[in-house]
Amino acid sequence: MMRRRRLLRGRRGDESGATIVEFAFVAPIFFLLLFGIIAGCYLVFQSSSLHDGATAGARMASIESKLLQPQANGTFCESGSPVPIEKAVAQASSLVTVNPAPLCATSSGATELTQPTVPGDVNITVTCGGSCAAPQTTAVSLALTTKGLVAPFGLTYHLSATSQVPVLSP
Repeated sequence: MMRRRRLLRGRRGDESGATIVEFAFVAPIFFLLLFGIIAGCYLVFQSSSLHDGATAGARMASIESKLLQPQANGTFCESGSPVPIEKAVAQASSLVTVNPAPLCATSSGATELTQPTVPGDVNITVTCGGSCAAPQTTAVSLALTTKGLVAPFGLTYHLSATSQVPVLSP
C-alpha cells in the first residue's frame, strides 16, 4: 500500500511530454501567423509593383510620339515609339507577369486602348483625355487577379493601380 502511494506520488510530479503537448497547441497558431505574414507581404509587394508599373506606363504613354497607328486589320494600336507601354510596365513591375498583347482600339477617335484579357496576368488599359489620336492626358490602369500563397489565404485577390500624366507637347 505504501509502495503504491509512493509510485502515484512520483508519477504526479513527472512532466515528461508536457513540452510536446504545449508545442502541439502553440505550433499551428505560430505557423498560421508566420505564413499569414509572408502571404500578406507578398500581396503588398505585388500591389507596390503594380503602382510602379502604372507610373511607368503613364509616363511612357505621355511621351509617345504618336499614340495611335492604323493597322492592316482596321484597328488602331499604340505606336510603341520609343518603347511600347506594355514593355515599360513589364520592366517596372518585375515580379508580376504583364500581358504582352498590344494596346489597341477599334476607331481612331477612341478614348481607350485595351488588350485582350489574360487571366493571371497584369492587364493594361490606357484612357486618354480627349481622343487617343491627340490626348491631353493619359491614364494607365493595371488590373491583376491573383491567388494567395497558402491554403487558408488561397483566396482570389483583385489588385489594381492607376496613374495619370499630362501629355508632353513636342
